[in-house]
Amino acid sequence: MKILADENIHIGIVNELRKAGFEILFIPEIGLAGCNDQKILEYSERYDLILLSGDKDFGGLIEFGTLWGRGKVILLRYRLIIIDRIAKNIAEVINNEKELFNIEKSFIIVLSESGYRIHRHHD
Repeated sequence: MKILADENIHIGIVNELRKAGFEILFIPEIGLAGCNDQKILEYSERYDLILLSGDKDFGGLIEFGTLWGRGKVILLRYRLIIIDRIAKNIAEVINNEKELFNIEKSFIIVLSESGYRIHRHHD
């Protein structure tokens, strides 16, 4: 599974996930920095990438707004940025939810210090 890390994801988290063996495209490294949320989401859908973001506005659009039902998204909601812990939690979610990532076309996973919850889109 490939991951598309939004530009608001700390580079330390990206590097830790890469060290753990995950293939990650990072928005600033692929020329999409500054693009709007819809374009980022469309890119992730086109290439079947898991979008990793910490953007609350973006999360709201996907979870409750006009982009609901689009893409596979992990939305980070951490109060404290502890790079090792967050990277470990992301890896655990991806490993624990492999079936979800392989079967579902659209969902959002909200990940925080207290765990994670999954919102599935049903037509």
